Amino acid sequence: MGISGDWYNEIGSHMRITADPTGCVRGTYVSAAGHAVGTYPLIGRCEAAGVPDHGTPLGWTVAWRNGRTDAGSVTSWSGQYYEDGGERICATWLLTASATVANTWEATSVGQDVFTREPPSPEQAERRLRTAGASGLSRADGDEATSV
Repeated sequence: MGISGDWYNEIGSHMRITADPTGCVRGTYVSAAGHAVGTYPLIGRCEAAGVPDHGTPLGWTVAWRNGRTDAGSVTSWSGQYYEDGGERICATWLLTASATVANTWEATSVGQDVFTREPPSPEQAERRLRTAGASGLSRADGDEATSV
């Protein structure tokens, strides 16, 4: 099917992406967490898998600023699209918030998301958020709403 289309992470954040033949990825991201209100544009790149039975590498970035909110932060995801055993995108994210020079060391957080074609049930999303909080993590995914 390819990477274009609708994708949902474990807490229900939704992205809609389109990849063109040159590898440009464009789309929108709607966060299911915290204070990220509305739709945010995303942009990225993908490359066709060069080796059989390997994933398609891709990456995209969301600046958490739209007509309603400016969180002063950016999240970038980098990962692989897999078709075998059910379509999924497994990605690691870096969320960087604006900070003073003295606080630069704590301005970036790291995490992982798995995106699938189906949204999680409200119970699954809630369980994922609780699990992230119980483990001492301050963030459940790369969504702005969970930024510093």
